[in-house]
Amino acid sequence: VLMALVALKNATPDTVLTASDNLIIDEPGAQLCGIKPGDSMTLNQALYVALLNSANDAALLIAQNIGGSEEAFVEMMNQEAKSLGATNSNFVNPHGLTDSNQYTTAYDLYLIFNEAIKYEKFVEIIQTPSYETIYYDRNGKEKQLSVRNTNKYINNDVKAPENVKVIGGKTGTTNAAGHCLMILAKDKNGAPYISIILKAGSRDSLYAQMTDLLEEITK
Repeated sequence: VLMALVALKNATPDTVLTASDNLIIDEPGAQLCGIKPGDSMTLNQALYVALLNSANDAALLIAQNIGGSEEAFVEMMNQEAKSLGATNSNFVNPHGLTDSNQYTTAYDLYLIFNEAIKYEKFVEIIQTPSYETIYYDRNGKEKQLSVRNTNKYINNDVKAPENVKVIGGKTGTTNAAGHCLMILAKDKNGAPYISIILKAGSRDSLYAQMTDLLEEITK
């Protein structure tokens, strides 16, 4: 989410991104969409893939192109977080994969998410059930890509409480962080709420806990 926020603040959705030879993700089990060196797509395409499918290579593609390097982009992320008051966080990569020096809190994530939803493009993406697109390899040959939103509320795999409308959100899962989810929802009067569950022990537990939290909106 912070990656998307920083990207949207510093580039337009039609910005063309090209994958470098340094586009390397080596954490076992990391979610990837298969971007190869020389491939190109727009920021809009990369954001859809990164936010809907948690594709870590798409997040790295964005960082390397918008920041000039992964390290420079991460510095932009940390500056943005601090400007929002998210002072109990430290980011060392743009995708959230495991690093002992990377950490955050539920409140800091609320601050970051609350800023991100001010961007219409971000809200448009997180409420999209699925996305299909065509991007190009280094020789200009078309490559097709199809992703599905990993948020079970958006695909009706999990039902929100009555009188609560889930607008969208962002999932996140690693062995270290557990199962995590941020949700933007509205009550029957249209008032917005941000709900966050971190470090759930399983996907089923994550959605059970989130549904319990969303039920507080109706009380």
